Amino acid sequence: MNIKHIEPFAWGYIHAGRENKEYRIANGMRVFAEELEVNINTGNWFQSPLGAAWASAVRYSRAEGIDLNEGIKNRNAEKLTELSDLEELNFYFDYFRPYETVRVISKVRTPLQEKLEINKCCWAAGGGHSNPDYEMLLRIGTNGIREKIARFRKIHTDKQDFYDALILAVETLETVADKYRAKALEMIGTSEGEDKVLAERLAEAFSNIPRNKPRNFFEACQFFWLAFSLMDIDSPGLFDYALGGYYTDSEFDYKCLEQLWELFHNTRTWNTCIGRSDEFGNDYTNSLTYAVLRVAKDKKYNTPNITMRVNKNTPKDLWDLALETLATGIGMPAIYNDLSVCTALEAIGIPPSDAHLYCMNGCNQIDIYGKSHMGLEDGEISVIKALEFALFRGVCQFSMEKLAPDTGDPEKFETFEDLMNAYKAQIEYMADYITETSNKAQEVFATDAPNPWKSIMVQGCIEKGLDYKNRGPIYGHGQVLTEGLPDTADSLAAIKHFVYDTKKYTMKQLISALSSNFEGYDELYKDFAGYDKFGNDVEEVDAIYAEITDHVYRYFRTKKTFRGGTFGVGCSTFHRAPNYGFHVGALPNGKKRGEKLLADSIGATPGKDTNGPTALLKSVMCCNQFLATSGNVLQMKFAKSQFGTPSGKAGFTAIAETYFSNGGQTLQINVLSREELLDAQKHPENYKNLIVRVGGFSEYFTRLAEPLQDNIIKRTEN
Repeated sequence: MNIKHIEPFAWGYIHAGRENKEYRIANGMRVFAEELEVNINTGNWFQSPLGAAWASAVRYSRAEGIDLNEGIKNRNAEKLTELSDLEELNFYFDYFRPYETVRVISKVRTPLQEKLEINKCCWAAGGGHSNPDYEMLLRIGTNGIREKIARFRKIHTDKQDFYDALILAVETLETVADKYRAKALEMIGTSEGEDKVLAERLAEAFSNIPRNKPRNFFEACQFFWLAFSLMDIDSPGLFDYALGGYYTDSEFDYKCLEQLWELFHNTRTWNTCIGRSDEFGNDYTNSLTYAVLRVAKDKKYNTPNITMRVNKNTPKDLWDLALETLATGIGMPAIYNDLSVCTALEAIGIPPSDAHLYCMNGCNQIDIYGKSHMGLEDGEISVIKALEFALFRGVCQFSMEKLAPDTGDPEKFETFEDLMNAYKAQIEYMADYITETSNKAQEVFATDAPNPWKSIMVQGCIEKGLDYKNRGPIYGHGQVLTEGLPDTADSLAAIKHFVYDTKKYTMKQLISALSSNFEGYDELYKDFAGYDKFGNDVEEVDAIYAEITDHVYRYFRTKKTFRGGTFGVGCSTFHRAPNYGFHVGALPNGKKRGEKLLADSIGATPGKDTNGPTALLKSVMCCNQFLATSGNVLQMKFAKSQFGTPSGKAGFTAIAETYFSNGGQTLQINVLSREELLDAQKHPENYKNLIVRVGGFSEYFTRLAEPLQDNIIKRTEN
């Protein structure tokens, strides 16, 4: 092989000449950039996706930190012809194995805690996403970053290794940009026609960027994509905020956006956020906001995720275009309410000016654009599992192992309040595990896997002299997701009615029925399965839902993160709901052991809301959504005919505005028909392009596992 180093990142890390890990990681990035072979593909306005070019067995990644890939190692080994090269590859793998971040983090869990995760009770210590400040990077260029580093280096004289690492990160970006300029200049001499024109444009662009501010939208997109793809393809964040000032709505600029959108789709870019307001209620929609929706409507791709922020002054024609985009069936944009989200963020101490800079990353985690390290998954809790533990004295009904404390014999609970107290104690037990384990993992990330690349683009890091993962960003709050809140409310409501209020059944009978999966308890099963369900505007059920939601959200808020914030909670269950449903036994809401149906959002368990959209919204609005700081998704499904007429669109807009004015936070919409989905299950070959909203993302329906397809089909069509 014609190579300089078998593993460039590994070589740079080991030969950095310093023990400081920030510097060693940055030097690995620098060596990788120096040895990177760049290409300009004919007809493609953008350079190849560099993040995807990390074809190394030893690498640094956004979520995992130091990461070893056995498959890549084996593929690379097959290309090596010299024994010494193979020995070198094996040496690197063996050298880094003890330092692999996920391996180090795994040691913070006890065997019992591992069983909690295996049995889908809860998990902790995710790596997560981020939203660097691309607006700032484009505005001041790497020359401005260098000046900023120099200014704060003089203040924090004991942080020289850190600032040297940041300079290496800056050099990495500039090195790759210079390679593209050289390649473009070379291409000018060997091309003609449109290819030559493109080469000239690229050469001109890279003579200015990344050191200086872009002069037009083409340069802005080139600069953005270079920085975005170099080390980590993740979430663009406030895309129209960062690039809108360069966009002219010309045919050329729209073509440039289309080309960038193709890259977003092909690389599974995560969350692109458009639209925003400031703390005074001013709307900041711009021409790029509209262009993003137009290109999404035209392309009809399932990726990237698109989130549209709305406020009381969102233009009507933007609403109309959003509805036209949703009518294509791609499940986007997800719609977020500035009033609710910003109020929730302000409640945890984020000032209004920064709260209004929120954006989404990943599927729908909330971040403060360019100022935080909080848009990640610190953990997840199965709320319904806590009820199972309360009913079975800490014994998991999937594994039949004791995984939680004994909170008392439920047959001796004299009041419904006694049961609720036991249930809440189980919630707190799992919450304590999640937050404690997450904080241990956060410390591992900070010490073993710092990120100098993100540190140059997230405010607070340069100013403090602290890494992005080590309390550098201005905000370091945490985010934990919930599973099964509606199912828990349904189960508790049925227990309250039949065991404590009417006393038709004893707790002993109920537990025996659940243990036997309702076999031999036909009447009991019919009563419990048929009792009132959340999502139908039933005051008693809704009150229980509000109480358990309030308890979960408030309890986590008492816990502090290693990163310097508090833990927040939300609900976005993605594709995991069926698996969580499978790992819980029979439930008092009528779910039997082995069934996978479980609520996929803060709304009703799919198919259980039968009184229409108004009733569903009234139920959901019973809880305080201002407590949710990690996305609080409500899924709804509408018939295509709803979006096909002016009156239908007006009806949906009225529903959305009513929900948002009452504190609702998020709406994610599927526009399709039940018949279409059922036919797609039977004849997937005819529906290869059918897209549905799963939770935090959209996906082709035929690619989903059957239990998840069933969950989506059972969502009531409003």
